[in-house]
Amino acid sequence: MRTRPAPASCSISGTGEHSPEAIAQALVGLIDRVQTESHLNLQPLRLIQVTANLGEAANFWNRALGLPETGVSQQPEGVVAGKHMSWGTSKESARSIIILPDYVAAAIALDAPAATATLIHELGHVHDDFARGLTRGFRPYQTPPHLNDWPGLCSYIAEEMTWSEYAAESIAAGYYTPEELASFERNDGSHLAGVHTRLRQSICKFLQGQVDFASLWSGSVTNLSDLFANLGRAAAHLPFAENQGEARGRLVSPDSEAVCWRSVVERLVGELRTLREKDYSEWGPAPFGRLAEVVVLGFEAAGFFPAYNGNNLHVKVR
Repeated sequence: MRTRPAPASCSISGTGEHSPEAIAQALVGLIDRVQTESHLNLQPLRLIQVTANLGEAANFWNRALGLPETGVSQQPEGVVAGKHMSWGTSKESARSIIILPDYVAAAIALDAPAATATLIHELGHVHDDFARGLTRGFRPYQTPPHLNDWPGLCSYIAEEMTWSEYAAESIAAGYYTPEELASFERNDGSHLAGVHTRLRQSICKFLQGQVDFASLWSGSVTNLSDLFANLGRAAAHLPFAENQGEARGRLVSPDSEAVCWRSVVERLVGELRTLREKDYSEWGPAPFGRLAEVVVLGFEAAGFFPAYNGNNLHVKVR
C-alpha cells in the first residue's frame, strides 16, 4: 500500500508573474505524480518553501533547529538549486521540509524537466532519510563532525554526502531529458578536474608558506565533500547512459588533470551500486564502511594522507 504524506503546505514568495496558487498546484500535483510512479514514502514532508533567497531561508531553519548557519554550497561549477532538511528521532516525530528557489518553482509550473527533476531529487532525500531511519534507527540531525575527527569525517562524507546524493539522484535521473543527462555527463568530468586542480593549487600554496594548514584543511574538506556529493549524483546518471562503461570512463578521461581519480571513481560506483541493489533492511550493521574507505582513497588522490591515533589527527600532504 502506498503511504501518503500528511498534507504538505506551501509557503511561496517571489514568483514573479506566476501566481502563488498556480505554483502551489504544480508542486502538489508533482508530488502526487511522483508518489504514484516511484512509490516514495513522503510521510514526514510538511512544507515546501519557495523563496527568492535559498541561503537565507536555509539559515532561518538552521537557527530554528538550533543548528549552525551553513547556508548552501556555492562552487565555480554551479550552485545548489534546492535544499531539504529532515529531523526527528522516531517515526512519529520525523519531519522534513524542502526549500526551492522561486525560479525553480516557476519552471516546475511550466513543466520544465530540469526543474521537475530538482524537486524530485529533494523528494528523494525525504524518502531516503525516512527509510534509513525506519530500518537503521532515527538519529539527531546530522551536522558535519569536527575537522580533527577523521573517522567521523569519512563516515559523514560517505553517508550524508555521497550516498544521500546518489540515492536522491537515482530517483530524479529518470525525469531528465537525454540532452540534460548528456550535459551532466560532460560537466561531471569538468567538475572533478576543476576541484582536483583547486586542491592541488591549495597544497602548493601551503608548501610555499602562503597559507596555514588550518585554512588548507578546512577548505579542502569542504571541496572534497562537495566533490563526493557530485560524484554520487554522477554515479546515479550512469544507468541512463547509452554505454555505461564509456560514460564512466569519460568521468575521468585519460588526459584529465584528475586521472589519478580513475580507480577511486571505479570503486565508488561499484560500492554505491552494491548498496542500491539491496533493501535498506539487508544492509547490515555498517553499510557505509567500504564507502568510507573510498573517501580515504579520494583524499589520498588529492594529496592528503591523514593519520589518526584516536586523539590527534596528523595530515601529510604532497
